[in-house]
Amino acid sequence: MSISSPKERAKSIADGFFSVTIPSLRKLTEGHLRDILKGIGIVEREVRREMPKEGDYDGIKKKHFKLGNLRRARLVIDTFVKQRRLKL
Repeated sequence: MSISSPKERAKSIADGFFSVTIPSLRKLTEGHLRDILKGIGIVEREVRREMPKEGDYDGIKKKHFKLGNLRRARLVIDTFVKQRRLKL
């Protein structure tokens, strides 16, 4: 997958188009992991700022889906970094 910026990659993670797994992280350098974590943080703040209208259950579901994907990706990256004893 050729995504130019870490923020775009984080958006694709949030939307569910890209899943973060340990084998996919092995190919990345420490700098790339740091950039992806920064992008996840930025996108996570943007998603949290979204305010679906009252009664918009699809909007609320979509927001929580994105936040869940971002949390899972952050957890997988943090676990990978701890296992490899990397410094980010």
